[in-house]
Amino acid sequence: MSKGAVFLLCALVLLPSVLYSQESDVESIEEAAADSSAASDSSAESKRVQFAAIPMVNYDPAFEWNLAALANAFFRVSLADTVSPSSMAGAMVGYTTNGTWYWALYTKLYMDEDNYRATAAYGDASVNFQYYDELMGSFIDFNSLHDVFMVELQRRVYKRWYLGLRYVNLKTKTKYEIEGESGDPDKQNMNNLGLVVSHDARDHIYNPYDGDYMNLRTGHYRDAWGSDYIYDKYEFDFTKFFGISDSQVVAARCAAFVATGDVPFEGQYVVGRDDIRGYTSGMYRGEQVYDLQAEYRWNVHGKWGAVAFGGVATAVDDPEEITWSGLLPAVGAGIRYMAIPSEKINIGIDVAVGKDDWGVYFRIGEVFGDK
Repeated sequence: MSKGAVFLLCALVLLPSVLYSQESDVESIEEAAADSSAASDSSAESKRVQFAAIPMVNYDPAFEWNLAALANAFFRVSLADTVSPSSMAGAMVGYTTNGTWYWALYTKLYMDEDNYRATAAYGDASVNFQYYDELMGSFIDFNSLHDVFMVELQRRVYKRWYLGLRYVNLKTKTKYEIEGESGDPDKQNMNNLGLVVSHDARDHIYNPYDGDYMNLRTGHYRDAWGSDYIYDKYEFDFTKFFGISDSQVVAARCAAFVATGDVPFEGQYVVGRDDIRGYTSGMYRGEQVYDLQAEYRWNVHGKWGAVAFGGVATAVDDPEEITWSGLLPAVGAGIRYMAIPSEKINIGIDVAVGKDDWGVYFRIGEVFGDK
C-alpha cells in the first residue's frame, strides 16, 4: 500500500478528533455562560463520542474457531451540524484456529449537513480457505494474503441521491494446495476505480424503521491504475424497510453482483456473509451472485430484541445457468441488545443454517443498516 494512501486514511480517521479539539474551547465558554440545567441538557444531547464493542467467539466448518474483537466509535464531525447522521470509526482484529488472521481499520464520515459522505478502510489478512472443484469432486485448500485500501467519496446531487467515486488498491498472493502439495504463490494486483450511485431515504442510518436504501457500485480493473487483469464488476443492492409498529420492522433486500471480462479466481463472488447468512464453506462461487432476503426485527423488551430472517441465493457464471435446483436457501435467528440507545446501535449474534452449511455471526449494527 502506498504512503499516500496510508496518510489519507489516517487523516480521515483523525479528522473528527482534530475538529473536536478545536470546538471544545468554544463549547466550554458557551456552557459556562449557560445556567446549570441548560448546561446539563446540552452535555447529555451532545456527548461527543460513544463506543460499542463486542468480542467474537464462534465456529464454522471452514475456519473452525474464530476469536476476534470488534470496536466502533460513533461521533459527529461537527456539533453544529445537526442534520448529518453520526459518523463512525472502528477497528477489528481476529484469528481462527485454521491459521487465518486479519485486522482492519475503517471509518465512514457524514459532513456538511449530509451533503458529503466519505468512507475509507485499510486492512491485511491471511486467509486459509477452500473452494469446490467440480471436476475433481472435492475441496481445494488455498491460502490468500490480502493487503487492501479502499476510499469512497460521495456528494449529494439531488434530494436524497448521491454520486461519487470509489478506488480500491488490492494486492493478493494466493497459494493452492492440491493433493498435499503447494505450488508457487500467484501474486496479483487488483486495483480498481469505479462510480457509486446511492439513494438514501432511510429514517435512520444505523437502525432504520422506514424508507429505502439503494446502492450501485462499479469497479473497473485496468492496467492504467496497476491492475494485472482487465475486467469489470457491477454491484447492486436495494433494501426496503416496513415499519409495522414502534417495536417491529421488516426489512426486505435484493442484491446482484456481476463480474464480466477476464475474471480471475480472486475476482469471483462467494455465497455467504451478510449477503446470505448460513453459508461459510466457500463451496458456492461464481462470476455472478444473486440473492433475496427478508428479516423481521422485534424489540422484545427494553434494550433487548430479536430477529428472524430467511433468503435464497445462487452463484453462476451466466444468468442462463440459474435453475430451481441450484437455488441456495437459508434461514436463521438472532438476539440484539441496544448498546447505544441515542444512536439506536445494536450489538448481537445471529445463527443461520443453509444447504449443508451453517454459520454464527457477531455484529455491531444491523445487517441491512449502513454500508
